[in-house]
Amino acid sequence: MTEPRIGVYVCHCGFNIAGTVDVKKVAEYAKTLPNVVVARDYVFMCSEPGQDLIKQDIKEHNLNRVVVASCSPSLHEVTFRTAVAEAGLNKYLMEMANIREHCSWVHHDKEKATEKAKEIVRMAVAKARYLDPLEELEVKAEQSALVLGGGVAGLRAALELANYGLQVYLVEKSPTIGGKAALIGYVDPKTKGAEIVSKMFELIKECPRIHIFTNSELIQLSGFAGNYTAKIRVNPRYVTEKCTLCGECEEVCPIEISNEYNFGLNKRKAIFLPFNNAYPPYYAIDHRVCVKCGECEKVCRFGAINLKQEPKIVELKVGALVIATGYDPYRPFKGEYGYGLHESIITLFQLARMLDPESPTKGELIIGGKIPKSIAFIQCVGSRNTTPGAKEYCSRMCCTTAINNAIKIKEKYPDTNVYIIYKDIMTYGSDESLYEEAGKKLVQFVKFEDKIPRVLITPEGLFIEVFEYTIQENIRIPVDAIVLSIGMLPPRDIEELIAVTRVSCGGEGFVREAHLKLAPVEAPTKGIFLAGCITGPKNILESIRMGSAAAAKAMSLLSKGKITIEPMIAQVNEEKCSGCAICVGVCPYSAISIKNVNGDRVAYVEKALCMGCGTCNAACPSGAMQHLGFKDVQLLAQTRAVFGGEVNV
Repeated sequence: MTEPRIGVYVCHCGFNIAGTVDVKKVAEYAKTLPNVVVARDYVFMCSEPGQDLIKQDIKEHNLNRVVVASCSPSLHEVTFRTAVAEAGLNKYLMEMANIREHCSWVHHDKEKATEKAKEIVRMAVAKARYLDPLEELEVKAEQSALVLGGGVAGLRAALELANYGLQVYLVEKSPTIGGKAALIGYVDPKTKGAEIVSKMFELIKECPRIHIFTNSELIQLSGFAGNYTAKIRVNPRYVTEKCTLCGECEEVCPIEISNEYNFGLNKRKAIFLPFNNAYPPYYAIDHRVCVKCGECEKVCRFGAINLKQEPKIVELKVGALVIATGYDPYRPFKGEYGYGLHESIITLFQLARMLDPESPTKGELIIGGKIPKSIAFIQCVGSRNTTPGAKEYCSRMCCTTAINNAIKIKEKYPDTNVYIIYKDIMTYGSDESLYEEAGKKLVQFVKFEDKIPRVLITPEGLFIEVFEYTIQENIRIPVDAIVLSIGMLPPRDIEELIAVTRVSCGGEGFVREAHLKLAPVEAPTKGIFLAGCITGPKNILESIRMGSAAAAKAMSLLSKGKITIEPMIAQVNEEKCSGCAICVGVCPYSAISIKNVNGDRVAYVEKALCMGCGTCNAACPSGAMQHLGFKDVQLLAQTRAVFGGEVNV
């Protein structure tokens, strides 16, 4: 191996690191380490001048290894690899030492933090001595994409991808596409969610490159970026395109359940049309509740119903996956602000649906059988830690939706008293004009702090008791109806989604993006992109924009017809391998198999499938399996450096 010539670069990161770590002392210490030719500190190593320092030193000092002591590799490893490559050095001969998240951000004692930073740098330098140059792999990329979820984010992504020229497969679990945007009434005082969705429907009908699978779900995903194999289970709809929407089948169906498409405002049959103008435009049978009595099949004059349909498996080859499976509304527990104990206590989603002219009430505000003369919205139900079990995060759309609906109520029923009871309020993605408009219409805002409002159900009616923060008094508000402004939760089946697609789950239960700022619509797994509320609460317009962004990212990956694959993967030393197959059993990506070489059993790694997780390396009893970039010799040198011992391995 060529004698290592190492350059060490210590970042101040403004005061993020320099506020707790004496970076100049760390840089001076680095100069004393074996094979270190140059060591510097700079205020922002990730900046262009900081990168230029590295490039200049590589050329002037003939460096063949670089160590950058700064933030997490997840933030700027790509930045520094690119800088190293631009200077003519193999980009995998760069090692990062995390002295921000692992040191400065978790300590207060500057002297001790500085000593720890020195140790972290010493470890990185020890590992850098044994780094090997690696080369990226190239594989052919399929010119097609799979979109999971038929809400506005998924529809937008599908349309954009099709416009780029890709074949698009759109998979939706329910019998219709459109998601919740088609159901929640007004997005703003003038625009209905159904109008946005209807325009998308028309564009999709005209696009031959979009293939829609409703009543379907992804059950298996194998392969790698550019070359995924997806297995889709298409559940029977039992109703074919011959359906004329006459409705006779619905009339004779004996089964009735709560209508989830109207958020429980009415009942629906086992055979049903999800909503007016739904797409595909014909009835569906809910196989979960249908008893196969056959009455609908008997009455259908057009032969559109076939109760003998069976589920089928469709296998697709795709280059990229866009996940846009949305969210579920928070469901208050029984008794939460009186929910479930009184017919006039409803949720924000129920109200929004009710105000839609296509709703069971035809757009009329009828709660508990009458038009309320006073109605109160209670904000942050299920969010902001307002009640036991509530989430910490803000759902971002509840305030705007509540104020929009309050304005609608005052426009239609000017004599109705409307109260909005809130802890904090923010018209996310909107402007202050909403408040002004609500104020002009005499919507009354009531602020509370730590003590949450109490809902009293009495023989005299409904009352809300709350300590009004502005006037510093306890008040009691008589109301005819209460609307609970509920937030967003991760979809109920998110664990199944994670198991199939191997995406990561964030702290709040939604799917985690690779990086919030640098890769906001990318999953940590290459080739998988994220759109809409699957990554956290968003409003409709933001979800649409995110769908476009995810499509653009997917297209940038596939547009060249080939994809480069990270070379930091598993590698087998066939001379050491005994063919025990332990690695085959532990590999979560099915990337390892056993092959016969000159009569001997040895492990074989399919490079394109390997994700570099290191599981096989850890399990291998003979040391035959090595992880490039994290070889045993590199990690042993790093480990010995922790204790200040001999670093040669």
